[in-house]
Amino acid sequence: MKINPVRLAVFMGLVYAFTVAFQFSQPVTGGYFNFGEAAIYVCALISDPLTAGLAGGIGSSLADATTGYGIFAPATLVIKFAEGYLASFLFRQIGKSKGKISTLAVGFIYMIAISVIGGKYMSGSASFSVMSSSYSFFFPWEIWVVLGVGIMAALIVLERRMKASGEFGSLLLAGLVMVAGYFLYEYFVSNPLTGRPRIAAVAEVPVNFGQALVGAMVAIPAYAFLKKAGYVEGEESDGGQDGRSTE
Repeated sequence: MKINPVRLAVFMGLVYAFTVAFQFSQPVTGGYFNFGEAAIYVCALISDPLTAGLAGGIGSSLADATTGYGIFAPATLVIKFAEGYLASFLFRQIGKSKGKISTLAVGFIYMIAISVIGGKYMSGSASFSVMSSSYSFFFPWEIWVVLGVGIMAALIVLERRMKASGEFGSLLLAGLVMVAGYFLYEYFVSNPLTGRPRIAAVAEVPVNFGQALVGAMVAIPAYAFLKKAGYVEGEESDGGQDGRSTE
């Protein structure tokens, strides 16, 4: 598999920029919510698995290392590489065959995780920072239930309107790897090292589910636009074509 170094550098920069632009801190685990998944998923949909994996892993770990989250950098390198690689691989091997990956089934997992875990472990006061400014909010448990159901409904509407079952399914399955990876790392490594309770890693689960969902919802329209414009390698624009590979 031959990698184009220029494309890789551009994708790494894109992932880095999306990750550091807005960082919503998670005091319970010391992690943060970000929009890096959007860039990783765009790379996964328009490039080969290895390029997407390297861009996701290196770009994201550099973001951790340069913004005060260095304890996560080694794990991020591995987790985001696996996420980017798997997202691209699944889309190319399975996702382009419509109906092979059930978006609704994966979305249901996301809904339950966000509603139950968020309502149980993340109700109450929370804070986040944007551009060095801190803000505090109160989140009742009902908010997480509404959020989970709302996300599921949004997935149903988007899947039907965009006819993107394969794309959504591929990206959301890859997102599960990211969610599980950070949970395990925080539970066994980062939380003990920073004096936080191991169980606090559970609080990061709905946050990372949300990160994957937002990433997919941004990446798929971006992919559709790039495909129509003819910027997706190996695929023609949709002007009179179905956008499938010409190979």
